[in-house]
Amino acid sequence: MSTIVLFLKMLYQYRAVIATMALQEIKNKYIGTMGGVVWSIINPLLTIFVYWLVFSIGLKVRPIEDAPFIVYFCAGLIPWMTFTDTLIANTNVLKQKSYLIKKMVFPTEILPIVTLLSNLIAHGIMLIIFLIILLFSGLSFSLINIQVLYYIIALCILSLGLSWLLSAINVFFRDTSMILGVVINLWFWLTPIVWIIDILPVRYQPVIKLNPMYYIVDGYRNAFIYHIPFWKNYKSGIYFWLICLSLFACGGLVFKKLKSEFGDAL
Repeated sequence: MSTIVLFLKMLYQYRAVIATMALQEIKNKYIGTMGGVVWSIINPLLTIFVYWLVFSIGLKVRPIEDAPFIVYFCAGLIPWMTFTDTLIANTNVLKQKSYLIKKMVFPTEILPIVTLLSNLIAHGIMLIIFLIILLFSGLSFSLINIQVLYYIIALCILSLGLSWLLSAINVFFRDTSMILGVVINLWFWLTPIVWIIDILPVRYQPVIKLNPMYYIVDGYRNAFIYHIPFWKNYKSGIYFWLICLSLFACGGLVFKKLKSEFGDAL
């Protein structure tokens, strides 16, 4: 609990710095490109289009529970891309921003938050694209759609806890980013993004549900497709928050403990 309180205090104290750095990171990402920020729209569109060609046109995947495959797929892909993009970027963030750590007294804890915030802006753009797809698919909208904000908060806390943990470890164990790439590839296929959990035998389904990203991916679909309130799955929610807050606290504590040695290791 103390880790969360300190986190909220830090957010408030450095709110201006975090916002400024997040905007600067977005500018740096597209600086010198002809398309600029337009690439943040083109990239997810191309990703969605490729998967649509492969599964809907090539493999002729049928609608899943009355929802077009592209809608079902996008509802899972959007949080997954934000999650993995954040982890991959934050695992190397301390090495990339080592000049801030070595030359001045700097609150290094905010660096993963800056990356997360900049990725949330891209996440918002992807959600707008998804809502347009939803509109053209003929699916109805509901007040339950608003509960996606709850799942975004869950996504942020899970991502940040793991980001603190991985970024701190990567300073001393440089293979962390390589291992993460392998884990993410496996994790993707263990998360029901391009497949539905019902295809598995019933005895294996609880194992898949241990995956914290299952709760978030399923939550996005419940918010936009099935219109199921999050409190209906309160048992899954309790399990998720126990795991999520444990990772958040663990990541914060590891980062804090190793922080004093970052300058020498980098």
